[in-house]
Amino acid sequence: MPGTPNTDESLIAQEQLLLRESVRLLGRGASPDTAIREMLHLLSELVGLNRGRVVLPDADTGELRIRHAYGLTCHEVARGRYRLGEGITGQVMRTGETLIVQDIDNEPGYLARAVDRRSLPPETVSYIALPIRVERRVTGVLGVHRLRSRKRSLGDDLQLLRTMAELIGQVFRLHQLIERRTAALTAENQQLRAALQEQHPHAAAWGIVGEAPALMAALRQLDQVAPTDATVMLLGESGTGKELFARALHLHSPRRDRPFVKVNCAAIPESLFEAELFGHEKGAFTGASTQRIGRFEQADGGTLFLDEIGDLPLPVQVKLLRVLQERVIERLGGRGERPVDVRIVTATHCDLMALVQAGRFRLDLFYRLNVIPIRLPALRERPDDIKLLVQHFLSQLNQRHQRNVLLDPAALARLVAHPWPGNIRQLYNVVERLVLLSHRDEVDEATAHWVLQAEGGTTPPLHEATTPTMPSSIRSYDHVQAHEREAITQALRGHGGNKSRAAQALGLTLRQLNYRIQVLGLREALATPRKTRADINNV
Repeated sequence: MPGTPNTDESLIAQEQLLLRESVRLLGRGASPDTAIREMLHLLSELVGLNRGRVVLPDADTGELRIRHAYGLTCHEVARGRYRLGEGITGQVMRTGETLIVQDIDNEPGYLARAVDRRSLPPETVSYIALPIRVERRVTGVLGVHRLRSRKRSLGDDLQLLRTMAELIGQVFRLHQLIERRTAALTAENQQLRAALQEQHPHAAAWGIVGEAPALMAALRQLDQVAPTDATVMLLGESGTGKELFARALHLHSPRRDRPFVKVNCAAIPESLFEAELFGHEKGAFTGASTQRIGRFEQADGGTLFLDEIGDLPLPVQVKLLRVLQERVIERLGGRGERPVDVRIVTATHCDLMALVQAGRFRLDLFYRLNVIPIRLPALRERPDDIKLLVQHFLSQLNQRHQRNVLLDPAALARLVAHPWPGNIRQLYNVVERLVLLSHRDEVDEATAHWVLQAEGGTTPPLHEATTPTMPSSIRSYDHVQAHEREAITQALRGHGGNKSRAAQALGLTLRQLNYRIQVLGLREALATPRKTRADINNV
């Protein structure tokens, strides 16, 4: 047809774009996680080689595991484990030879371990696995699924995959060179770091992110009391990570192999408190059809964390005081006392002494619990840690949601300048919102500003609208409207049924477009006389 680009020319243009972007990633010196995931993303979106994965050997066991992937769920990635020589992946790793499975249904060596066959299209599916080499040594395997019905030749796809395997090998090679160049600096600083760590316990060793002096002061106190059975009270605003500190204290104590049991005192109705803490016998009260052990018995030998202790009802405070004094509990409806060996850690965001003066908290219990008070700093007191926390949360959330989102320096500065009334919990929620709602891989300052305003944590200046305007880089999650039918139909037909390109033209994600197609009953708009690359989105 006049004006319609030649299919071969379009494929060549997409291949060139793929290679240009991959080389650009290589030149930026991006981390292997970032660079390889983006390469696999481009392989899928531009040329239709789907469910890409890079398999690498475990440094300790030698077991082959999926380390980088696009188009696979977390469960599929976790299942992707192979012994050397096992299946197609194991054979490629052992021999260093490329293997092509023309039809995965007729190849016994194809294990379908990571991706269940039922999740793939019913038509013929191929699988291609290639070795990844660094300095002529096979270090991993690149694997992709491919529909046999593709118009593009297998030879062209194979040549492109060989090029991508070489580029991925270069990513690993560059990473090795960077590591070697920084090793000398690391060695020079080891003595200084060791000396500092003797005075200041390293936050990472406690599973805690941050380096602020106020945080280090809290960790030093934890480090001192962890080997003891002293009762610890964690003080601080909501969202400062009191449960994380309580767990860290338990894991660094001699009780680490015994239970850690958490009780949120603010979430238990007063009528159920005694049964929850101390348990009950069968028939102790209406509805007690079976015997149940309480949280004290569950934590026997370990640590009991009483969160929001200021919400403990006064009648229960009396019984808790007796347990702390005598180290025995009695179940509701029971006739005998039971000894318990439990370390108590409490937490509160309240001023307990003010509660004592108001008659809502017992003074004798306060002194029993306030043996080692440790104050946890609010996030606004440790602004330099915000960058570390954002990077930590981004890494977690990108992996969880199969995204590759980064923050530009201005967006990061915007987050650092925020007062964070909700502390770390609020920061985590904002980062997750940025990861899920951002159209682009790089979040700019406008997007970060919009999310913070929508969060309700700041008030816009008077010259701005009361309701923040949503930037174009943020995904819209509006309800599906009937008037969208015509626009979606035209976009699908205008792009030959290619849903990825139609979604891009409409300013939607592929998931949003698929949802609208289902709700509006637009499957007929996808009907085309031949297979297109849009079909790869279901591979």
